[in-house]
Amino acid sequence: MPIRPRTTHRPPQPGLLRQWTLWAWFAAALILCLGGVSLWKSGRWLVHEDAFEKAHWGVVLAGESRDCERSDAAIRLYLEGKLDTLVISATRIFKTRYASEFMVDYYAQQGVPRERIFEFRHDTYSTIEEARLLVRQFRLLNLDTAVIVTVSFHTARTRRIFRKLAAGYPVVLVAGADYNVYDPNAFWSNRESLKLWFDEWTKTFFTVFELAKAKPETGKAEYQGLTPDIWSSKTPMELPAPVTAPIADSATNAAVEKSDSGTSRGGAPHPQEDSAGSEPKSEVESDDAKAALDSAVAKADSLKARKDSNKARRDSLKAKASEVAEARPAVKETEPRKTLPRAGKKPAVPAKAVSKASERKPEKPKIKK
Repeated sequence: MPIRPRTTHRPPQPGLLRQWTLWAWFAAALILCLGGVSLWKSGRWLVHEDAFEKAHWGVVLAGESRDCERSDAAIRLYLEGKLDTLVISATRIFKTRYASEFMVDYYAQQGVPRERIFEFRHDTYSTIEEARLLVRQFRLLNLDTAVIVTVSFHTARTRRIFRKLAAGYPVVLVAGADYNVYDPNAFWSNRESLKLWFDEWTKTFFTVFELAKAKPETGKAEYQGLTPDIWSSKTPMELPAPVTAPIADSATNAAVEKSDSGTSRGGAPHPQEDSAGSEPKSEVESDDAKAALDSAVAKADSLKARKDSNKARRDSLKAKASEVAEARPAVKETEPRKTLPRAGKKPAVPAKAVSKASERKPEKPKIKK
């Protein structure tokens, strides 16, 4: 009887487990595809701009590059009539000098009037800290809309920060400036663009955690931080008209007008008017305008005195320079140039006469046989 080999019988496996390798490869391919598309679109996700037709105030965020992309975008919006007033937010670049001091001249050269340019100087180190200061300034000025101008790859994070801290008032819009180095559709095209992409996404992740525990700003700034001070250095007719929030009913509008009659331009009660309203409104306005005019005249006088002192200093420096120049001995241009005497040529040594006898070759001695 033939002997058959012994075989082990295994229980049949389900079809899904039988094809587990196929499902694993399918999941890996799906993850790779989704990851590739996300990575490809991630450069564009950093850009988020708002469309608007007209706004009174535009703010150029600090951190301007040497090519001035943000400033050029803000100037273009002003020349197109979309913005009325520009605020330059700037930090210190050297000791007590701020970047906005140099940018104001550039704005004026490009056609923006100086009375429509203001500086906001601060010493912050992040966009969140800068946004807190700006939101409080917006509320002090009673603004309802502000346009933030920054570079394109910074717009999404800026929009998220300002809207979280402002909490709806004022309304914050974001306008982007094209950066010639960064390409949102091909951020991997050059090394600098790749560095900007990586740096911005790193800051975005940190911003998410910071905004999660951050509370919206509810108060106003304690003092006017714009330079020059638009409330003290300008007369009432020269003030840029801020936009106020619309009021629904007429009763509320009348109450606001009644409350505004006893306040100064900055919103604080006038010191010369009491609660009973004994002083007429016309006299209050005239005194307020007179005080503003006096402050403007005082500032002009101080500037004139500073210019006079600078001029006197320059004149004294010129006088000292002229005295030093006169004290120096005059050099005659017609005097011949002194040169060292050259050594004379040595006399030629005559060559020694060679006798004809020495020129003869010595004869070989004869050998006797």
